[in-house]
Amino acid sequence: MEPRAVSAGHGWQWIVDGFSLFRKNPVIWITLILVLYITFTILVRVPVLGIVIVLLMPVLLAGLMEGCRALESGQDLKITHLICGFQKNTAHLVTLGGISLVGNLLVLIIGAMMTGDAAITIMKSASGGAADPAAAEAVLRAAPRVFTGALVALTFSLPLLMALWYAPLLVYFENLKPARSLVVSFGACWKNVLPFLVYGTVILAGILALTPISVSLRQFDLSIWLLAPVLIPSIYASYKDIFAPAISPAASGGGNNPFLK
Repeated sequence: MEPRAVSAGHGWQWIVDGFSLFRKNPVIWITLILVLYITFTILVRVPVLGIVIVLLMPVLLAGLMEGCRALESGQDLKITHLICGFQKNTAHLVTLGGISLVGNLLVLIIGAMMTGDAAITIMKSASGGAADPAAAEAVLRAAPRVFTGALVALTFSLPLLMALWYAPLLVYFENLKPARSLVVSFGACWKNVLPFLVYGTVILAGILALTPISVSLRQFDLSIWLLAPVLIPSIYASYKDIFAPAISPAASGGGNNPFLK
């Protein structure tokens, strides 16, 4: 399973192709995301169930990717696509969820060790109300440690994200073992740093544009959920682009994109 390198403009085309898949059945896409949002919002309040959600994320993602493949082949997207991941390679997909859980916990621990009590100092100051010179001085002293901790956490979390990005698709579609899928996924992302920079910039711009809505409703992850009906199929589009060289930009709807030339 050898991923190919594509040009930077493909990062934008993944968004376009993801939107095209969304337009094939927007009602079901919105319904699927709404079901997931409500379910996650309820279950995440219970610590043990929150862990279960993390473990099952690759399973659910695999089901959504199967839905994308159905749309691509002219079939209908169905609510029942959510459970497709429970019908094939489920144990390997749950293993990926466990790796994600442990990896993210390690990143948080490393970040906390680097930050110490500096983050708590800043949060206390932010919730303190009136300006206090002593509190302001404490924040200034704590800020470098918080920045360093965040930078270290980001340094470790990016490789983890790269390894996990395509791993569920490789396990589900290509029957790779979890360890092999992580290696191949990381290699695919590494080969395509430039298109992922374009892709990530577009997504970040969308999140920032929707942030006022999230803040006003005090649902700080709402921006990502609002983008999910396009973001999720765009993951499938990028997977097909990188792992299926036979599918040309023209075949995937990108023939008129000047950035792909």
